[in-house]
Amino acid sequence: MASKTLASIILLLSLFTFSSSHPDNGGIAVYWGQDGREGDLTTTCDSGNYAIVLLAFLHKFGAGRTPEWNFAGHCDNGAMKKCTELESEIKHCQDNGIKVLLSIGGSPDYSNYSLSSAEDAKNVANYLYTNFLSGQFGPLGSVKLDGIDFDIEVTENHWDDLARELDYFRQTTGRYFYLAAAPQCPTNPIYYLGKAIATKLFDYIFVQCYNNPGCSYVSGTNALLNSWDTWVGLVASNNSLFVGLPASTSAGNGFIPAEVMNGEVLPYAKTASNYEGVMLWNRYHDVLNGYSDQILPNVIKSNLLIRLNVG
Repeated sequence: MASKTLASIILLLSLFTFSSSHPDNGGIAVYWGQDGREGDLTTTCDSGNYAIVLLAFLHKFGAGRTPEWNFAGHCDNGAMKKCTELESEIKHCQDNGIKVLLSIGGSPDYSNYSLSSAEDAKNVANYLYTNFLSGQFGPLGSVKLDGIDFDIEVTENHWDDLARELDYFRQTTGRYFYLAAAPQCPTNPIYYLGKAIATKLFDYIFVQCYNNPGCSYVSGTNALLNSWDTWVGLVASNNSLFVGLPASTSAGNGFIPAEVMNGEVLPYAKTASNYEGVMLWNRYHDVLNGYSDQILPNVIKSNLLIRLNVG
């Protein structure tokens, strides 16, 4: 009886040790803020489908530009305006255990951002920390967002400097926040974010497995899964990797039907030790298609419940 109990304890401890670098059980990250029809943040977080919400986007900054954001009609957009009506909604999400990050960058068709030097990166990092991460009153009110997401689609210059400067703040202020990167899936080279990801400072890597036929789902899963294997071996072991997908056929090329995602992609992706979940572009398309509802039970790392019988 005692030996059986001891064996159960050893098994439980070994499983805990194996997963200690990624203590949660995975989840879905979603971009919010690019379509006024997607619903408010409170409704988004109360859906129970998401572990991370990415506020998109701070789309103008750097090189002397006055920072601007665009949340698609959810609040006042543009320079020097405020989105303080989002404060209570952000805090509601955080109070319910959902991480809320600010995404910077976005499509160059609608954005105007770059960094001109290492000093410019320091200035932008100071702006981001002061206005969105410190709890001081800023564009979103007195909030402490959970981190910054790099959705960078122009030039690769100095994004590594920005990551280091932000890391300096989280190492010296006593408050840890998350750094995320959302690279496109090609790896030879990694577009725009290669130098930044090489710093190994990012907690989350949202690999955009869409709009790139060579590493997206087109007529089968081979290209996507081969790309996933490359990313698993490429990034730091403490990075949490997400399979990034469009949430509907109209959200981007490379949409994966839910039955394929559940039956082929997720079982394979979850074999990676640094798998963490799925990223969806975006909340509006997810509302239309109900995609997260269809895949959520299979996104988590394990449904296994371990019962320790000490009787």
